[in-house]
Formats: sequence, structure tokens, C-alpha cells
Amino acid sequence: MWANTRSLANLAAYLMSDYSAYINGEVITIDGGEWLRNGGEFSHLEAIPENLWNQLEKSRGKSS
Repeated sequence: MWANTRSLANLAAYLMSDYSAYINGEVITIDGGEWLRNGGEFSHLEAIPENLWNQLEKSRGKSS
């Protein structure tokens, strides 16, 4: 919890400083790099094995 509190305090101090004059309308994620590791909403689909993808394609009627 300390790291998150410290990160948030540092961000708040920066945003209140003159150095952040051009920052507006941003969504800033403080998560220890988790978002970068997973990158996106569908990145978990990489874990689906090839045989399951093939079954999914057959079940929706896609021809090879």
C-alpha cells in the first residue's frame, strides 16, 4: 500500500507543478506496470490453445 500511496502523492505533486502545464484530459494508470504487461483487453486470449481455436472456428461454421 505504501508504494501506491507514494506513487499517487508523486503524481499529484507533479500535476500541481508548473512542469505539467501541457497535461490535460489524461487517464493515468498507477498499477506497477501491469497494464503494460497485459497491454489490452483481449491479451488473455493468447492463453487459448490452438486446438480450442480450431473447435471454435468449426462451431461458428468457418470453412478452412
